[in-house]
This record gives sequence, structure tokens and C-alpha cells, in this order.
Amino acid sequence: MIHGIPSDDITSIEFFLFVYFIAINSYFFLTGAIALLRLPWYVKLHLADPVRRSNSTLDQPVTFVVPAFNEASIVVSSLHSMLALEYVNFEIIVVNDGSTDETLAALDAAFELEPYEGIYRPGLATQNVKEIYQSTLHPELRVIDKVNGGKGDALNAAINLARFPLIFSADADSYYHPATLQWMTEPFQQDPKTVAVGGTIAVASAEQHLPKSLIKRFQVLEYLRAFLATRMGFAPLNALGIVSGACGLWRKDILIECGGFRTDTIWEDMEMTMRVHNYCISTRRPYRVAFTPYPVCWTDVAPTLQALYNQRKGWHRHLCECVTIHRRMLFGRGGFFSWITMPYFVFFEWLAPLIVSGGVVFSIVGAAFGFLDVRSQLWLLTLVFTLAMFGSIVSILLDEISFAAYGLGEVWQLLVAALIENFGYRQFVMLANLAGFAAWLFRRPIAGSSKHPGLFVKAWRPDSKRS
Repeated sequence: MIHGIPSDDITSIEFFLFVYFIAINSYFFLTGAIALLRLPWYVKLHLADPVRRSNSTLDQPVTFVVPAFNEASIVVSSLHSMLALEYVNFEIIVVNDGSTDETLAALDAAFELEPYEGIYRPGLATQNVKEIYQSTLHPELRVIDKVNGGKGDALNAAINLARFPLIFSADADSYYHPATLQWMTEPFQQDPKTVAVGGTIAVASAEQHLPKSLIKRFQVLEYLRAFLATRMGFAPLNALGIVSGACGLWRKDILIECGGFRTDTIWEDMEMTMRVHNYCISTRRPYRVAFTPYPVCWTDVAPTLQALYNQRKGWHRHLCECVTIHRRMLFGRGGFFSWITMPYFVFFEWLAPLIVSGGVVFSIVGAAFGFLDVRSQLWLLTLVFTLAMFGSIVSILLDEISFAAYGLGEVWQLLVAALIENFGYRQFVMLANLAGFAAWLFRRPIAGSSKHPGLFVKAWRPDSKRS
């Protein structure tokens, strides 16, 4: 008995935290090792084949979908980058999702819109479509003007209008590499079982190099860890857990068979990825969810702590929604997805803020009241920071041996940022995640975390037909 607390209980808590720490880092070592083996091979394969296997008349045509809500200031320039894509056969559908600014007027002025005379098939239920337009300058560009319903609803409206078998989900405030569709359609050519492909997203910077803002540099590290060291590690196991909404290519028939994108969640990308896994596994359909490590999309990241807090709060709330909606896939019959990805999401993402914050409180209280040795806690903290640094170093190394997006001087700056982020930034993100968990638990809306701040999202409902 130590200070009224049974010593066995203290030992059990310490043992649990130690096992949790080992388990979560084992995941990072696993995905990092797979990425280190696969990524250089992937890049060398493409460098050895200077003749593109895409950009031919044999490629499947693609519908590029761009939901837009109050994007008047950026949508036109973003669309010009999309119209410059190097691909034989694609169309672009912009969905003006009830914008209250001049988004539609900006589109009309830039692309000279006129009423569309084609067919709209309302197979997926959406908010009311007011009008459909087509550009007289770019016949492959069409615009849907509809009542606001959120990004998922806008994507469903575009699917109803889409003519082509592949649907590319894009963001109106992102920019895309001219070879985006070439790289992302390759998995569909290589394996006919492919139903979706995710792509790497990079942090956009006005300086065209590493951002000067320390907050943005921390997010550069997060993006490198998330895409190169984590998703590149999950993908070869057919266990990719999220195809990002800003850069995802889907088979249209699969989206329709799955009922279209949900409109009652904060975001739609992770839930749809899980639902596609769930659908294919449940129907015993051979499938593959692939990933291309090439940076095909550049997006703006949160510039302030307030914006970052709202964003991460919303991300974690969406994770809470997804793991509860698809809870039956945990340790189910879904192979690597059920036994590797779902445990990762549940124990090391969903519950991580609770466990990590609880461990921090336990260590501080234990050291303050003398039932934990201060020196041992400092050594443990040093080990935690060292392994966190190791994860960032691996991610930077993966980028350097493959794409070399940053020069040597910028790499050193990233390494410094990887050290500094352990002292405040990671803890700040953890607090935002805790707030997201609480928002999900008490079913409260998240102000400012979505382009539709009034949206009230319910968590899992036992009577949900999509659960």
C-alpha cells in the first residue's frame, strides 16, 4: 500500500501503459518498415519506365468532382489547375453546394456558363438541384447549383450527373499535379479488383518550399508521417483505412452499391472507405483499396492554433463516428483490415487521447506524491520523445529517398521541428482530440470545424440501416 493506493494497482497501471506504449510503437515500426521496403521499389519502377502506361485511349475515363461551398476567392484558380490535367478523357463537375458568396458568379464569369441540356439521373437522394450548367469555353466542365447539404450530399449529386465509371473526389481549395489521373488510375489498370485509390497530399506553401510558419512545419511532419510512413505501410496489406476526401479515386458502381456518401457525419471520406471494405468483405467480393505515394495534391493547412484546434477536433469526432458505425469489423472476418487497421483505429487513434492523457496525469500525480520514481519517469519520457523523433526521421527519410521534396537545409529545419513539436504541439493536438471525443460522446455540433458549421451530427444509432 503506497499513500493509500494498493501497490498491485500501481504496478498494473504501469504495466498497462508500458504495453500500450510498446504496441503503438510496434505499429509505427511495422508500417514504417513496409514503407521503407516498398516505396523505393515503387519509385524505381516508375523511373525505369519512362513511357507512361497511362494517358492512352485505353484508360478508363474519369469524372473529377469538386464540391464548393463559399469558395469564390479560390475556386477559379483551382479549376484551372484541374483543367490542365494530362489525361485523355475526363470531365469536371463542380457542385455549388448552396454557397452564400459569389461562387456561382465567379464560375459564370470565368467559364461562361449556359444551361446544360443533358440528363440528370437522381439515383442517389440529395438536396434539391436548382440548375445545371455547362461551360461554353470548356465543354468538359459542368456546374451543379443546389441547396446546401454538405460535402457528402454534393458528391452524391455529382455521381448522379457523372458519365464515367471512375469518380475522383477533390477539394475546391486544393491544387493537383498534371499527372494526378495518370498516377492514380494505374492501380485500376494493374488489378481489375481495385475499387478505390488514395493519393498523397502535400502541404501547399506560398514560398514553394518548406513553410516559414512553425505551425505549418509541424503539419508538414504530420502529413509525411500519415501518408508515407503509415498509409504506404497499410496499403500493401489491403488495409488502407482512409482514402482522403481531397484526393480519392473511386469506382462509381461501388459507391452506388454502397448507397452513396453519408450526409449525417462530420466528414465523409473515412466512413466511405470503411464502408467499402465492409461491403466487399460482407459480400465476399475480391477487392483492393490501393494507394499511390506520389504527391498529387497540395492543400492549405491550418494557419492558426484556433483553426488547427477546430480541424483536429472535427477529425477525431469523425473517427469516433466511423469506428462506432463499423464496430463489427473489429476482429471480424476482414483479414488485415479487421485485425490490423481496425485495432489501430480503435486503440491507438480513437481511445488514444483518453489513454495518453490518463497516463500523463498518472505520471505527474505519481511523481508529485512520491509513489512513482521521478528519475524513472524522466527516463521513460525521454524514451517516448526519442521514439516520436524516430517516427519523424523515418518519414523524412522516406521522402528524401523517393521524392526529395525538400532541400538539405530544409530537412535540417524539419528535424528541428520534429524535436520542438514534442514540447507543446503534440499535447495541444491531444487536447483537440479529447474535445472531439467529448463532442461525439455528447452529440454536440463543432463550430468552425466544417464548411457547414450548423450541421448537427448524431453518433451511431442502433437502428441505423447503414450500421
